[in-house]
Amino acid sequence: MNTRFVETFILLARIGSVRRVAEVMHTTPGAISMRLRSLEEELGVSLFLYDGRSMTLTEHGARLVQPAESLLETTRKMEATARDTGAEIGGRVRVGIIETVVHTCLPDLMKLMRSSLPGVELDLQVDLTVNLAEQMLSGNLDLVMRVSSAVHPSHATVEDLMMLPVHWVARKGLLPRRDLQHSVLRQQLLTQVRGTQPYLDAMNVIQQMAGRQGVALSELRVSAAPSIAAQLALTREGVGVALVPGIFVKEQIERGDLVEFDLPPLPAFKMSLWYPWNASPLVVRTAEVLRKGARNFCRRHDARWVTPLA
Repeated sequence: MNTRFVETFILLARIGSVRRVAEVMHTTPGAISMRLRSLEEELGVSLFLYDGRSMTLTEHGARLVQPAESLLETTRKMEATARDTGAEIGGRVRVGIIETVVHTCLPDLMKLMRSSLPGVELDLQVDLTVNLAEQMLSGNLDLVMRVSSAVHPSHATVEDLMMLPVHWVARKGLLPRRDLQHSVLRQQLLTQVRGTQPYLDAMNVIQQMAGRQGVALSELRVSAAPSIAAQLALTREGVGVALVPGIFVKEQIERGDLVEFDLPPLPAFKMSLWYPWNASPLVVRTAEVLRKGARNFCRRHDARWVTPLA
């Protein structure tokens, strides 16, 4: 059985578009259709139903998705074992990272990569989670470090790395000691990029707190900073109160330049590593090193700032 045809079947089952799968696999829609027909003939069953615009799995197709994924995973492991001769590996790996990585564990990761895989060149791209996910699906990135998701796609290997507690933080002296919650809601509130999961989590807590304090939503002043660097700069200048992972401002808090407040808890920021289930041995090995680098970073800080998940 041609495993390339099996891979095509799995992608079609997840994406539901011949054209889109053709883009991901860098081929033509005609070639994708040919692979599917060949696989159906070999198996003796129809895998999809077509209505002219969309395609859905048949009963046989739905039952075969999980065995197909297991087959490809076994094949990938066998190929990786066969290629592991003990020699130094090298090459270029395209890694997408969110800005959070830049402000936390990136130095640890780069140092460990240099010592563990000196022959590997990391081509880094910094972007939002949603863009990184699309780039990986399109085959333009080999692996990504991104905000964790409750939904794990079957076309990717997903490994949670760390959890960053989110704190309410402001410059020392900005807020009065009395009536703290109401005072915070009257300040400029600085969140992360609009539309991201940390932003949505922050807005949910802010709105609930406003409801309890009797503050109209129209009276809130919430600014979604264009970047983490901008959010931190505004906070240091006393522009407002930031809802931010405490690890970003750990040193300023310990020096007393910034203070954190005991306010309604915010959902922790979770970060994970994603790479295709059919990734090359080079990408899998790189993922192992990045995972270890994230653990090393977590060990250097207590649970107040970061908690390892891997």
